[in-house]
Amino acid sequence: MDRHDEDGEQMRVWELLYSRLKDRLSRFGTEDWLGRADYWIVSDNWGTLQHKVYINNLDLLAPSTVKSLQDALADFPSWEIVAAVDLKDEGQSWPDMGLIIRAHEIIDELRREYFPMQYQALEYEGSRPRA
Repeated sequence: MDRHDEDGEQMRVWELLYSRLKDRLSRFGTEDWLGRADYWIVSDNWGTLQHKVYINNLDLLAPSTVKSLQDALADFPSWEIVAAVDLKDEGQSWPDMGLIIRAHEIIDELRREYFPMQYQALEYEGSRPRA
């Protein structure tokens, strides 16, 4: 496959997954790129095999929601979703954290000690910390 074909395939899959992510996440919340809603799916395609989602509502870290995102990747094992926690609480600074979601695994980089108690016990089947 030449570079032009690879670029075309990347664009095709990127658009398909973008649509899947919009469909799945809209079931759990609302989207706003300014952080005034539950999440934001970055709509820029930088040519990588990745989508980036900013999570503004910790409810979207529920295992069922994360599993739904993982299932969206089932046909594309080389792709991943970076789900970055992006909370904007006045007077509180949140460290960088999130999940890297792949079809076969979840890399868990959440810093639960910063979460309210009801979110500190979140666990994901097939997850592991970053090596």
